Amino acid sequence: MKVEQWTVDKIIPYQYNPRNNDDAVEMTAKSIQEYGWQQPIVVDEHGIIICGHTRLKAAEWLGLDTPPVHVAEGIVTIK
Repeated sequence: MKVEQWTVDKIIPYQYNPRNNDDAVEMTAKSIQEYGWQQPIVVDEHGIIICGHTRLKAAEWLGLDTPPVHVAEGIVTIK
């Protein structure tokens, strides 16, 4: 798996994300602080998040500019 460092402004939240995990952002951020990034944010080829909305919010909460991202090729999301 190729993992890249992307700026947070390049990562696009999926507009139809069904989850509202705002209550988990602080806990996720603290986990990242303590254990590091155990799983990158997964995006499609257009930069739209497939998996990792809470991790993106946690990165922003921590003031991190370049979280790890994996680009899943061949995945099509609804725009």
